[in-house]
Amino acid sequence: MKDFRRRLQKVRADAREFTLMSQQATDMEKRELFRRLADELAFEALELELIVKKSEPPDPSNPHEVVEFKPPSERKRG
Repeated sequence: MKDFRRRLQKVRADAREFTLMSQQATDMEKRELFRRLADELAFEALELELIVKKSEPPDPSNPHEVVEFKPPSERKRG
């Protein structure tokens, strides 16, 4: 189960990094690519989180973090 937790933390970090790269990209194609990658990783993080929650008893000392996902219709263009 620790492998799932480690993978979950890595996927969350990667999703945040791709989101930042998307915001900083000046090329529109790259911006869109990084955004799509961030979305895919956010979905993967949510799936892993469900697996971890179903497989482990809750641990109150473990901080809970959810990667925010916004559908394209709710995103601001900038």
